[in-house]
Amino acid sequence: MNSLKTIVAQIIVLVFLSQIISGQDISYLHLQGNITSTLMNPGAPLNQKINVGIGSLFLQLGTNGPPIHQLTSVNNSGQRYLDINVINELDEARYDLHMDYDVRTVDLGIQVSDFTILAGHGFRSSFNINYTSDVIKLLSQGNANFIDQTLEIGPNIDVQAYNELYLGLQKTLGKFTLGAKAKLLYGTSSIYTETSDMSFRTLPEFYQLQFKNDYTLRSSNLLKYDGLDDIGFEYSRITFDNLFFNNRGFALDLGATFKLNKNITLSASALDIGSIHWDFSPKKYTSLGTFTFEGIDLVDFIQDTNFNVQDTLLDLIEVNTTAEVYRTSLNNRFILGCSYVRDHWAFHSLYQMHTRFGTRNHQLSLSAIRKINIFDLGLSYTMNKNNFNSLGLYLGLKTKHVNVYFSTQNIYGIFEPTKITNVSGALGFSFQL
Repeated sequence: MNSLKTIVAQIIVLVFLSQIISGQDISYLHLQGNITSTLMNPGAPLNQKINVGIGSLFLQLGTNGPPIHQLTSVNNSGQRYLDINVINELDEARYDLHMDYDVRTVDLGIQVSDFTILAGHGFRSSFNINYTSDVIKLLSQGNANFIDQTLEIGPNIDVQAYNELYLGLQKTLGKFTLGAKAKLLYGTSSIYTETSDMSFRTLPEFYQLQFKNDYTLRSSNLLKYDGLDDIGFEYSRITFDNLFFNNRGFALDLGATFKLNKNITLSASALDIGSIHWDFSPKKYTSLGTFTFEGIDLVDFIQDTNFNVQDTLLDLIEVNTTAEVYRTSLNNRFILGCSYVRDHWAFHSLYQMHTRFGTRNHQLSLSAIRKINIFDLGLSYTMNKNNFNSLGLYLGLKTKHVNVYFSTQNIYGIFEPTKITNVSGALGFSFQL
């Protein structure tokens, strides 16, 4: 019982607090001629014969829902609390909370004759909770305010983590440079929500609680379920589990750049077009049916560590577990870019459509970079849903053979962390010979 309450509490904290930490970073466009730029576009041409990237990292965390300050108020003591009146005004049915990170161990680009060979390895991970405004209202107020109302409370919880090994080619034809990567994938852990219909009612006659479920969750090597009162997660941030053996997948990256003139470069790419077949300890968890039990207040149920009833959802809600392999698609991206470089200035624009667990997200970014000796300093501006004030910072050190960079989005959040919904950052090191 206590583990269930802990999980519910962790989800609530995650929903309301993790918004303070958005798509691929526009700084990758600035890294023209560098191996890191091929992570965004395999058709981005390289400057030197040997190009090596080591230990780069990309991280993003955000939500398309309201920021913390829109869900809370401040009392006379200066303490922030959940404001029920504000929560009741949530206007969307569902919201997403997501995190992505990409750890690159090594990326190589070697020019051989008229071709450039690309190869490398990375560990990729994506996480998304799609939650309803109804569940936030229910958990903050209890069920007494929703007698004889049907609330949709089923979350979509999706996680996929995998190792990626790739081999690719790049070729310049006149003003065009074309590139492609073939990627072998080896999944390390997964949760996939197949169906998430879960409605909740408090019946008016005797205040019974009723759940009507059509909920199916699949997992490989991540969710440990031994009952509703014994749920655990075993997630490794970076691991080489299953490498070459289980949970195999395949994906393609395709890209092209066009040198319009000496100053302007256009680019387009399609990334992560593929899927993973999960066959290592695959489990399918299904709850189907209508379940009714004597009325309680769910807030009391969550908060009271000594709460004990025999006829609770733990006894009545049926969850069937079977072993069954499944397949998930990758979170693919489609990117358009434009760069204008002249003297000591570089200006970039980037449009991205990122499909995250079946939901499309659109993003537009603009940036300006100034070169001062061996240093690059820049600012960027990013727009996406519910986020129109994201200013970013780019810092780089660039010589003929060595490149170090750091970039972040939404530096505004340093001063007003409760008012932002997205933050991302990237850093890396590379050298060329």
